Amino acid sequence: MSKSLFASFILSLGLFLTACEDPQEIGSEVFVQDIGVLYTDTLTVDASTVLLDSIITSNTANLLVGRYVDPALGTVEASNYFHISNADTLRSVVDTAGRKAVTWIKYPTQVDSIRFILPYSLYHGDTLQRQTFKVSQLADDALLEPTKAYYSNSGAPILKPTLLGQVRNVNIRPIKNSNIISGVGRFDTLRIPITDPTFINFIKSQRDLTIKDDVLIGTGFRDKIRGLSITSESAKNAAILGLSADRAVMKIYYSYKYTYTLLNKALTADSIKVTVDTVKANDLFIGLYTRATGAANNARFNKLTATRSGTFNKLVYPTDALSSSQANNQVVLQSSTGLAIKVKFPSLLKLKERKDIAINKAELVLEPNSSSYTLPPDLILMESNNSNQPIRSTTTGDGNLLFVLGEASTAAYVTKSNNYTFNVTSPLQNILSGRNKTNGWLLSADTFATSTAGRGPISGKSVVSSDIDRAIFDNKKIKLKVYYTYVSK
Repeated sequence: MSKSLFASFILSLGLFLTACEDPQEIGSEVFVQDIGVLYTDTLTVDASTVLLDSIITSNTANLLVGRYVDPALGTVEASNYFHISNADTLRSVVDTAGRKAVTWIKYPTQVDSIRFILPYSLYHGDTLQRQTFKVSQLADDALLEPTKAYYSNSGAPILKPTLLGQVRNVNIRPIKNSNIISGVGRFDTLRIPITDPTFINFIKSQRDLTIKDDVLIGTGFRDKIRGLSITSESAKNAAILGLSADRAVMKIYYSYKYTYTLLNKALTADSIKVTVDTVKANDLFIGLYTRATGAANNARFNKLTATRSGTFNKLVYPTDALSSSQANNQVVLQSSTGLAIKVKFPSLLKLKERKDIAINKAELVLEPNSSSYTLPPDLILMESNNSNQPIRSTTTGDGNLLFVLGEASTAAYVTKSNNYTFNVTSPLQNILSGRNKTNGWLLSADTFATSTAGRGPISGKSVVSSDIDRAIFDNKKIKLKVYYTYVSK
């Protein structure tokens, strides 16, 4: 254990010690609790890659589709399964602008066309490789349950053999920076036409033609359509794409045409006939969660399949661990396929063996290797059990995850310094004092939401991110920095 000694005494109201080290390196002001000497240590970190149990992918923000080959990890494939959420409340409005005496030339009894419009939200892999995307319908005996938790390795529902539609050899142009996007119009989008006549005729049959101006079109949709899926055919080393579930829409286009008489002010016979020809669309959404009754009526999930190669193919079963010493001194994090990092600190308790100490500040710093792949924007620290799995608040396995409590259990990626930094002062103080015991901590990518109350995890149960981001770290670039004082007795 290397240590550097700083000593400086100031006399004002008492004696306080402060560090001569650059405050930017320490991270913030260090407060000495008693008269003593301040030390800085970088402690040994033992890091391993572990395989978590199934990752919840229910109702995530993105529909994942495609495949790619990661040079370090192997092949990852993704598919998705979802309901249309608002079909039973969707109404097809015919607007005559209040005109009563109209003559119909074409009333909207026909469906002109149907098209899926799916904005890109993320990608991972080589987008220069063209892909073919297909829309399929789930088999009649398939079932997607709104209240059920689905996982990345849940069984894939059976699909009907007849495609609803497809688009071939797509030149993918994903948007990389979502901060510049405002509304669907600014997204580059995947557009898939629906061409199956059986499906189109079913949608047509849902129009209640007894009501002229406000037609409910989706009353039987969910009973007949058990769910949909978007899959892809691609080159061996292509890309996995994220499609925004919140902005995705299936548009049903319809048109109508009528005439009405435009009278002049004198109401004479020289009034003229006006023809109105209108095209409209019903929007069937994926990312809505309630129907008219207020009950949850939507389900969707992503299925991910990882075929690992190289060193990391030893990770097969949940709880499997691979020490960095067995993997060229590297550990890897890819939450969507269950890969997390476990860290332990074998030399931590040696601090207390020497003298009573007071920890002033402690930081866990991780510097990822340079890569062309997208890094997770946020990481989270969770308590681990002896089996390398996150500890939950219940024994049934569906309770909230137990985060490492302290100043912050999360850390955002900082581009300028290329690192994630956790303030772990309180957790280490509790370990050294004997108030808490630890079997190590698990690091995983996090799913975050921003609200007026601040930024934090979306859910304590499924906080582990199901997006495809990944990061690789050299063990030597994972550091536990401890700033502490030997307290004089």
